[in-house]
Amino acid sequence: MAKTRRRKKRTHVEDVPDPSKKPDPRTFVFRRGKHANLMADLEMDIRKMMMPNTALNLRESKRNMLRDFVSVAGPLGVTHFIMLTATESSNYMRVAKSPRGPTLALRIKGYSLARDVQSAQARPRAPPNAFQTPPLVVLNGFGGSAGAPQPEHLKLATVLLQAMFPPLNVNKVKLSACHRVVLLTHDKNTGMISLRHYSISVAPSGIRKSLKALLQHKALPKMGEFQDVSEFVMKSGYGSESEGEDAEASRVTLAQDLGHGNAAGRTSRVRLHEIGPRMELEMVKIEEGLCEGRVLYHSHIAKTPEEAAALQKHHESKNAIRAQRRQQQEANVKRKRLEAARKEAEKAAEAMRKSGKLPQNQKKQWWEEELEAAEQASSGGSEGEEEEGGGGETAGGKGTRKRARPARDDEDDDQQYFREEVGHDPEETDMIGRDGSNRGRGRRG
Repeated sequence: MAKTRRRKKRTHVEDVPDPSKKPDPRTFVFRRGKHANLMADLEMDIRKMMMPNTALNLRESKRNMLRDFVSVAGPLGVTHFIMLTATESSNYMRVAKSPRGPTLALRIKGYSLARDVQSAQARPRAPPNAFQTPPLVVLNGFGGSAGAPQPEHLKLATVLLQAMFPPLNVNKVKLSACHRVVLLTHDKNTGMISLRHYSISVAPSGIRKSLKALLQHKALPKMGEFQDVSEFVMKSGYGSESEGEDAEASRVTLAQDLGHGNAAGRTSRVRLHEIGPRMELEMVKIEEGLCEGRVLYHSHIAKTPEEAAALQKHHESKNAIRAQRRQQQEANVKRKRLEAARKEAEKAAEAMRKSGKLPQNQKKQWWEEELEAAEQASSGGSEGEEEEGGGGETAGGKGTRKRARPARDDEDDDQQYFREEVGHDPEETDMIGRDGSNRGRGRRG
């Protein structure tokens, strides 16, 4: 019997990005500085923590500058940078918004790698599928004190840290996609920020341990030693010794079905298992730009209003000079491009003259018009002062000097050049002036 060819039917719906929806933020995690190799392990742990919206296998070189990362961040949709640096005295982590800042500088007072955190646990839990969805972020203690408003530097740090993670819509979130959580706790007394990374597990509550194990595992248990199935159900009691007084606070009523006995409307227990890394951070300063610009906050240096105004004036003048240089560079690039086009056109015209094929009714090329406009713009108002003492021809008494026509001697030189190259006297139609009329070819070159 002949085998029939199976026809594949596309049953899934392709994920079409919604143009109205803002894309998720993405991050680059990389090292910088002389002693950056000391932070290689911590760099990889932070990349895993920021998955999947980060470049896990990003390769950086010592020759890479910050502008190199900025240039590729735009096409790749990268919105934030996490930069790790190490000095002889301390380690630092900078969180920056690409491409224009601000930048939050944090001193790493102490850290533990993920492998160290998991090795200290009896039963570590870090499932691979937990890193397929972005983590939740929880900020604790970043508000103001009792009756006091939130400080400006904490408000800016809150916005910057929250923006690194996708926003959470409580009404549309799927509980099955919540596998990890990043907890940032700010101590108001010491000013330290503690970072912890956990995985989330949910287990049904209020049922016997035997049934719980049966619901959470696919493999059936061995029941050959029991006379009846009721012995398997009744052999263990409710809960375990690990469920102490904290169990009541960890029990929640699920709004969605998660499977493995965690049905919607039933009570389940939520547990957090630390994955790592673990860091203790100190906020040092906040800069207005990307690792540069005006200092908005500094934990160790306080400036008077006069010093702050002088510093602001210095940054404004620096930015003005930078904009002027950028404009000058763009003008130079345009001028060089036009000069190259002019030389190519002159070579082509010279080749046509030698072959006896001179163009007729030649119009101005695009580079001629742009070059004239660039020369007029660069000369500016100094052109009128030079023409004032020249005694040139003016139109309407406004002091506007007309362009001088080519001298007759130049036209005679062109006619002599035509006789030597072609072998006969030129006709009226063979000689083309600068303005496109048949009055002579004008000045050579």
